[in-house]
Amino acid sequence: MLLPCFALALMASMWITLFHQMGVERAAAHHDAVLASQALARVLSEHVSHILRQSDHATQLFKLKFEETEGALRLAEFSRRNGLLDSVLPAKLNLPMALVGRDGALRDSANGFQAGAASGAAWFEALARGAGDAPQFSTPVVEPRSGKWMIQIARRLNDGAGRFAGAIVIMIDPLYFVDDYDRVNVDDEAALFLWAHDAQLSIGRVGEHLFVGERLGFRAHSKGSDELVPSAPPDRIARIYSYSDMDRYALVAVVGITERAAMEKFERHRIRYLAIALAATLAIALVTALLMRQSARLRASMRAARDAQATSRAAAEGSLDGVMFLKAQRDADGQVVDFTVTDINDKGAALLGHTRAAVTGQGILPLLPHNVDPPFLARYAQVLLESRPLEEEVELRTPGERPVWIRHQIVPLPAGVAVSWRDISARKLAELEISGNRGFLQSLIEHLPLLIYVKSVRPASFGTMVVWNKAAEAATGYAADDVIGQTDCAAFAPDFALCSPEEDRAMLASPAAVDLPEKPLRRPDGELRYLHTVSVPLFDNNGVIEYILCIAEDVTRRHEQDQNLRNSEAQLTAITNASPLGLIRADLRGHCTYVNRMFETITGVTRERALGSGWKDALLAEERNSLDIIFRHQRRNAEPFKKVVRCLHPDGSLVWASLKVAAVRIGGRIEGFVGTVDDITTLREAEMALRESEARLRTIADTLPAMVAYIDANQVYRFHNLAYEREFGRGGGQVPGMTVRQTVGEKRFATLEPYILRALGGETLVFEEHDENEGSERALEVTYIPQLGEDGVTVVGFHVMRQDITSQKREKKRLLKLAQVDALTGLANRAGFLHKLSLAMRESADDGRLMALMYMDIDHFKPVNDTHGHHVGDALLKAFSARLAQTLRASDTVARLGGDEFTIIMEKLARPEDAQAIAAKIVGAMQAPFELDMVTVSVSASIGLAYFSGGLPDPDALLQQADMQLYQAKQAGRNTWRAAAGDHAPPAATASPSFQQVW
Repeated sequence: MLLPCFALALMASMWITLFHQMGVERAAAHHDAVLASQALARVLSEHVSHILRQSDHATQLFKLKFEETEGALRLAEFSRRNGLLDSVLPAKLNLPMALVGRDGALRDSANGFQAGAASGAAWFEALARGAGDAPQFSTPVVEPRSGKWMIQIARRLNDGAGRFAGAIVIMIDPLYFVDDYDRVNVDDEAALFLWAHDAQLSIGRVGEHLFVGERLGFRAHSKGSDELVPSAPPDRIARIYSYSDMDRYALVAVVGITERAAMEKFERHRIRYLAIALAATLAIALVTALLMRQSARLRASMRAARDAQATSRAAAEGSLDGVMFLKAQRDADGQVVDFTVTDINDKGAALLGHTRAAVTGQGILPLLPHNVDPPFLARYAQVLLESRPLEEEVELRTPGERPVWIRHQIVPLPAGVAVSWRDISARKLAELEISGNRGFLQSLIEHLPLLIYVKSVRPASFGTMVVWNKAAEAATGYAADDVIGQTDCAAFAPDFALCSPEEDRAMLASPAAVDLPEKPLRRPDGELRYLHTVSVPLFDNNGVIEYILCIAEDVTRRHEQDQNLRNSEAQLTAITNASPLGLIRADLRGHCTYVNRMFETITGVTRERALGSGWKDALLAEERNSLDIIFRHQRRNAEPFKKVVRCLHPDGSLVWASLKVAAVRIGGRIEGFVGTVDDITTLREAEMALRESEARLRTIADTLPAMVAYIDANQVYRFHNLAYEREFGRGGGQVPGMTVRQTVGEKRFATLEPYILRALGGETLVFEEHDENEGSERALEVTYIPQLGEDGVTVVGFHVMRQDITSQKREKKRLLKLAQVDALTGLANRAGFLHKLSLAMRESADDGRLMALMYMDIDHFKPVNDTHGHHVGDALLKAFSARLAQTLRASDTVARLGGDEFTIIMEKLARPEDAQAIAAKIVGAMQAPFELDMVTVSVSASIGLAYFSGGLPDPDALLQQADMQLYQAKQAGRNTWRAAAGDHAPPAATASPSFQQVW
C-alpha cells in the first residue's frame, strides 16, 4: 500500500501546486489587463481634454477679436477656412457655434447650431452676473432636435465699457471622441465610453456598434480598485474596464478590453501546464502500475515456489512601464557624472517614490538604488558611450524586504538615454517555481529504477531520442550523451531491441498505450538482458502525436527466476516421484494437497483418493485420532513431530511406517505442513528419508527472504541459508564450524554476547541490531529461538532470524515528523505543540522551574482575507510567523494551532516578568505594517499568558487558562496582552500603519 499512497500523495501535491500557480498567474494577468485598460483610458481622456481645451481657446480667441472689433465680428468670418478658428481647432470638426446677445436671443450661428433662446438658462445667468473671464462647461446638454447630448462651452462677451454683451457658445458632439478613433490601440471588440456620472448618461462605441445617449452606469469592482463594472453590460462579451477622471469637465473616460484577449497568454500557459501535469501524472501512474504489477508477479512467483517446494516465497503615459528620459551631465573632461531627468511618466515617478514634478529636472543619481552591481549610472553611461541598447532583468534586494525583480531597458539617445522598467516579481517568482517543478520531475525520471526514454515521431525528427535516464544507461550500456539527439537506428545496433521503427509507425497509425512483449537485448559488452516495455503516445495541443514515452523494466532477473522455478519444479517432481519415502503436503487444516508415488506404493491409497482428508484412510482407525494431536503440536513447537504408525494396505497387509510431520514456517508464520511416510523395514530406507528431509529443509531455508542460521551451545555456526551467506560475503563452506566471535569480530561480538547467553539460557529474544557498513546504517530485527535437546530441557543451540527493517524505520520517522509540522508556516502544528507542551510541563514539574504559555491571535485578520484574498492572507501568516520568531529566544517553541491562532512555550524562566516583557515586545513588533506582494496591511496581536511551575501537569487546563487571558485581552480593546494570577499590563500603544514605496 505504500507505493500507491506515495504516488497519490505525489500527484496530489503536484496538482495542488499547479492550481495554486495558475491562480497566481490568473490574478497577475487580470491585474496587468486592468493597468492596460487604465492606460488606454488615460490616452482617451488626454485626447478629449485636449479638444475641450482647444475649444475653450477658440471661445477666448473669439472674445478677444469680438471686443477688439467692438462687437462687429461674426461667426462666418471667424470660422472661415484658414481663418482664426482653424488656428486653434482642426477644420474637420465643424463644431456648431452660436453668438447669443445680452438678452439671450440668438444673434448668429454656424455649422447647424440648434438651440433656442438662452435667457433663463443657468449658464447664461451665471455669465451675465459674473464679471470674470472663466468659461462655462455644461455636461451634458441635450440637443432639442435630435435628443442627443452635447458638451457645451460658453464664454462671456463684453462691450467697450466692460458690460455684458452676450456669449459665444460652442457645442461638441461627444461621438467625435469615440467614433472611428484610432489613437487608442484596441481590438475590434473593445469598448470606449465617455460617461457623465452626475447625469448618468454615456456615449460610446463597442466594436462597430455606437451607444448614443443610453443610460449605462459603472461602479467600482472593489474598494480601492481601478477596475470598473458596468451596471448593465452592453453585450455578451466579457471585458475588463478601467477609467480616467476628467474632473474639470465632469466626464469619465472608460475603456474596456476583451477578457479573451487580455487572458490569452495566461490561457496558453494554463494549457501547457495542464499538459505537462497530465503527462507527469500518466508517467507516475504507469510507473506505479508497473511496479505494483512487478510486485504482484514476484509475490505470485514466490507463492508458486512455496506450493511446488512445500513452502511460500515472498513609452507614453499609457505605457505599462515606468519610462524616463535622461540627459547626460559631463565634467570638464567629458566624462558622464550624472543624468538629468528631462521627462518621466507618472508610473516611473511613483516607482522612484516621488511625484513627476519633483523628479523632472533633477539629477538621477540620488534617486537610484545603490546596492546594485554594476551601478545603474554606470550602465546608463555605457549604453550612451556604445550607442547600443541594453535590456536586462535586475534583482533588487532591500534588507528586511522581499527581493524585487525589474525588467530594465536602456535605449541610447543623442545626448542621453531613455530608460523603462517594469516590476516582474510575480512572473519571476512563477518562473522560479515552474523551474523547481521541472527540476523535480527531471530528478524523479533520472532516479526511477525503470528505463525511461522518449523518442520523437515528428516528420522532421522521426526516431530521435530526447530523453534517456540513468536506469536506461545502466541496463543497456549506452550513455545518454551517445543516445540523446540521435535517431534510434543511428544510436543502436540494427538488431538492438529498442530500435523499433515498425512499432513507432504502428503507434502513429493507432495511437494508444501498448504493452509490448518481453524482448531480449544484447548489450555492447555481449551481456544478454530481457526488457518488458510499455509505450505511451504523447500529443501536442492540436491532438497530434508528437512523442512516444517508453517505460521499460529490466526483467532479466525475473526471467531467470521463472526459468529456475520451472527447472526446480521439474526437478522437485522428479525427485519426489523417485523418492523412497512417501511424501505428503497438507494445508493449515490438515487437508492433503499432494502425495508422491511412493506414498501410493506404501499405503496403497491412490493420489486422487488421498487428496483432502482421504489420506487418513491409509491409517488404522486408532491411529487417525492422533493426527490432530500432531498438528496442534506443530503449531506450538518448531521441531518436526515423529510417530510410528500402522497402515492397512488394500491387499490386507499391515505396514509399519515412520510418520514425520513438520510445519512450514515463513517469517515465524505457519503456511502449511509437510510429512513423510517411511516404510521402516530397513535402516537404509530410514537414512534415505532423513537425507531427503534435510535437503528439503535446506531448500526451504534458502528460499526464505530472511537471514536464517543455527548456532550450537558452543556458539559455533552449524547452518546458515543463502541470505546469511550473502551477508557474510564468504563462500558457503567457510562459515559453518566458525564461532560467532570469529565471524563478526570482537567489537560486534561484545554487543551480541548478552543476547546469545540469554538465548542459550532458554529465552526467546527479539531485538534490533544496528549495522554500519560503508557509511550507511541499517536496522535489523533479530530473533533468537532456543533449540531444546531430546530431553526437552537442555538447550543445545538456537536459531537466528535477521530481517532488514531500515526502510520501515525511516518511513516511520519521516511520517512522525511530517505529522507535527504546519505546511504553510513551517512551525509546529497542533499535534507537535501538544506533544512539546506535555514534555515541557513534565520537565518543569520535575525540575521545579517556571515556564509560561502564550496564546495569541492576529487582530483584524479576517478583513485582510476578505479584502485582498486568501493568497495575501497566507502571505500575512508567513510574515507574521517570521517576525514572531525573530522576537523570541532560541529556546522558545512557536506553533500555529490553525487559522490565525499561535502559541509560544517558554521554558526555564527566572521570573514571571521575563515572559511579560516578551509579550509586550511581541505586541510592539506586530504594530509595524506588513509589506505583502504590493499590498501593505496593518494588524496587531492580542496575547493571553499563563504560568506553570509544579504540580500535576495538565496541558488542557494550562491552554484553557491562557485562552481565558486572551479573551480578556480582546475585551480590553485588542493590541495588548493579559497574564494569569492577576498580573496585567496596560495595553500597548497602537501605531498608525505606515506605507512605504519599495522599488
